[in-house]
Amino acid sequence: MIQNKKRKEVTLDANIIELLELQAKREGRKLKNFMEYVLCEKANDFQLTEDYKKMMDKTLDDFDKGNIKFKDWDAVKKEMYKNDV
Repeated sequence: MIQNKKRKEVTLDANIIELLELQAKREGRKLKNFMEYVLCEKANDFQLTEDYKKMMDKTLDDFDKGNIKFKDWDAVKKEMYKNDV
């Protein structure tokens, strides 16, 4: 089975690393394995609520009707910083 994995770097406070290492040892895991496990569990724990689904349906409907306008990140940054100059 071929797995499509991406590598990401994470920077954490030394105290957080120490706590994670302790938890990993308690579970008989290496730190990296423990962190991957925790992140996978958290990602798979996400559940869509009915309220969230309704809100997203309304947002998509408003977008389709042209009631919502989106700007790309560069345009937003220009607006944010134009008053700083």
